[in-house]
Amino acid sequence: MAEAVDYTYFLKKIEEIERELKEIKLELQNPKKLIHFIPRVIEIRGEFGGYKLRKPLTLNVEREAGTWCVENRELEVYGCGPTLNDALHDAEKVFEALIEEYVLEDEEILDESAKELRKALLQLVEV
Repeated sequence: MAEAVDYTYFLKKIEEIERELKEIKLELQNPKKLIHFIPRVIEIRGEFGGYKLRKPLTLNVEREAGTWCVENRELEVYGCGPTLNDALHDAEKVFEALIEEYVLEDEEILDESAKELRKALLQLVEV
C-alpha cells in the first residue's frame, strides 16, 4: 500500500509564488515604480576609434545625476555625456588619442607605465 504524501509544503510554496507574481504585476502596472534598466558592462566589438579590435573592449557603465560614464581603467579609456551614446562617443575619442599617443609613438620615449599601457593596447587593436 502506498504511503500518504503531505503536499502542504508544496501548496504553501505555490501560494507564496502566486503572491509574489501579483506584487510584480502591480509594480508593472505602475510605471512610476519601475526601475529603468542600466547596463553595467558594454562590450565593443569590431571597430572602435577608427581601429579594428582583435578582441572585445569591455567598458563599465555608470549613470549618476543625469550623466552617463563608461570606463576601462586598465586601458585608461573614459567617456562621459548626457546620454550613453554620447559617453561612448567621448570614450571613442579618448581611445583614438591613446592609440596615437602610446601605440603609434616611438617606444623609446615612453616610460615603463606607458610601455605597459602600450602593450595592453597592442593586444587589443590591429595597427
